[in-house]
Amino acid sequence: MSSKYLIYTCCFHQEIYTEILSYLVNSFKKTNCDVDFLIYTTGEYKALFETKCPNSGVKYFEKNFYKSMNQARISKLDIFDYPEIDHYEKIIYIDADSIFVKDPVQMFNAIQEDMIYVVGEGNILHEAEYWGRSLFLKENAQYSDREGISSCIMGFKNIPTIKKMFIKTKQAFYLDMYQNKLKFYDQPFLNFYFIHNNLCDPTTFKQFVKSRVSAEVALKEGLTVVHFAGCPGHGNVKLELLKEFHDQLASKNVSKEQTIFRLQQQMDDLRKQMESLQ
Repeated sequence: MSSKYLIYTCCFHQEIYTEILSYLVNSFKKTNCDVDFLIYTTGEYKALFETKCPNSGVKYFEKNFYKSMNQARISKLDIFDYPEIDHYEKIIYIDADSIFVKDPVQMFNAIQEDMIYVVGEGNILHEAEYWGRSLFLKENAQYSDREGISSCIMGFKNIPTIKKMFIKTKQAFYLDMYQNKLKFYDQPFLNFYFIHNNLCDPTTFKQFVKSRVSAEVALKEGLTVVHFAGCPGHGNVKLELLKEFHDQLASKNVSKEQTIFRLQQQMDDLRKQMESLQ
């Protein structure tokens, strides 16, 4: 079903990510959300994914020359190259190593400003460089520290301002990739360009998304998405985490359904007793 909203993810570089992706897509299907879902991948990985998740109903955007980890990591910024992108008003990117817990429509509703909605984490001047320390200090040696961002999920309107920022960030990324040795792939660049240009909201999506929490916590807090952060490229580790969470969630949902069924039975019995007294 076509909609004015689009969710997309990327799958390149490692074959195991086609299996990881099946957990994401199946969890999305279980929410019964009617938003369009797009997979950006190669023709080879598309075929592999379809054997693992037949009749998924997703859309595809293919590019067959993305092979390296660097290319895979920055591919999320290619979305405006998608031929059908003008059909959509609001867009959400999600990392493949994630699971939907409930319908993401409220996340789209939360996208109101002309910003990139991300999840705040860490600090930009952290010595680990993950949040772009050297890029910020190169811009200004006295740059004030502040919260960094995770790009595991990005929500935004389909507007020229966002498109231009994605292009600018990709250009800087590829220039550094060819001239220097990248640290932490795309993450420092997304932090620097989104934050320095005052184009991101790191707060709003925190109510919807958390990383590596249990199924019990996800249900209790009403989360929409759980992301399984970790070292990029370690697919086997992520797959085990996804399997564990999936099984926990299935168990919790079964218990919830059983509780609802018992309550319905109790209500029916009570109704019958009340009727017999009349």
